[in-house]
Amino acid sequence: MKKVVLVGVPGMNDEEVENLEQYIREEGVEEFSFLGKPVLSRDEALEKLKDADILVTWDQRMDDELYKELNLTAFCAASTGFDAADIEAATRNGVIVTNAKDYCVDEVSAHAVMLLLACGRRLYHVTENVKENVWSVKGIGNVKRFADSTVGIFAFGSIARGVAEKLKGFGVRMISYDPYVDEEIMKEYGVQKVDFDTLLVESDYITMHSPLTEDTKGIFSRDAFEKTKDSLVIVNTSRGGVIDQAAMYEMLKNGKIMAAGLDVLLNEPPTEAEKGLMGLSNVIVTPHSAYFSDEAQEQQLRITARDVGRIARGERPVNLRNSV
Repeated sequence: MKKVVLVGVPGMNDEEVENLEQYIREEGVEEFSFLGKPVLSRDEALEKLKDADILVTWDQRMDDELYKELNLTAFCAASTGFDAADIEAATRNGVIVTNAKDYCVDEVSAHAVMLLLACGRRLYHVTENVKENVWSVKGIGNVKRFADSTVGIFAFGSIARGVAEKLKGFGVRMISYDPYVDEEIMKEYGVQKVDFDTLLVESDYITMHSPLTEDTKGIFSRDAFEKTKDSLVIVNTSRGGVIDQAAMYEMLKNGKIMAAGLDVLLNEPPTEAEKGLMGLSNVIVTPHSAYFSDEAQEQQLRITARDVGRIARGERPVNLRNSV
């Protein structure tokens, strides 16, 4: 039977760890080891994962060299995101990659819409006014009506489609850039397919829903932001790495970007590099919590355990992300 190892899940609480182990064992897995929540260093990974067949993790970062040194059968991301797997390296080394796909579509799409509205309505400003006993919109600046604005959706997977469904009642125009999704599918959601430059130029709001890949890493660069409207609101509930964080910080400071709602950062937990960004008055930051609900937590663990069990039994996993 395959040996399953859980590690690199900072933020997973003790009850979740216990439940995940229980669900994996219910799938018939007998050899299970929990090595701790922190991500292992490279040397630690080489030592502690040497006998592992299936790695279950959130953030344990892999690469060609590690895959070659270890004898993994599968990298099972207990999350929607699986960029830590380095899917190209995994595929080259014959390692299966899975994720907990679609367990939190409603939660993340709702969180994204919440941030869009909170930033657009300057919630960050008026709540501070109230705390300072200023019962007015003093200093709020220009606020445009949400209806008739253009919301740009970067990538159009399951969560982005949830956002489009939720925005239908607001009277906004929706456009999306995703080279991998057909125009006809977008039309079903009331969304117009556009190229990346059009997304940048025409959007009043941009909400980001893509995985972090070589193509999307840093795609929202200084040059990209220079093309946008000065009143742009950006929301990111995908991966911090799709944005050039330093460029975003500068443009939030000088007003080129009006506001940002961020559930993800380049470094998590935040480092000194994020301190300035988080301190800006026109930024709302949540702690990578968009996925969170009681129902989603349970589904996340069940989906992960199901595919671990299938792989351990030599069956095809449901959420296979690569071809091996």
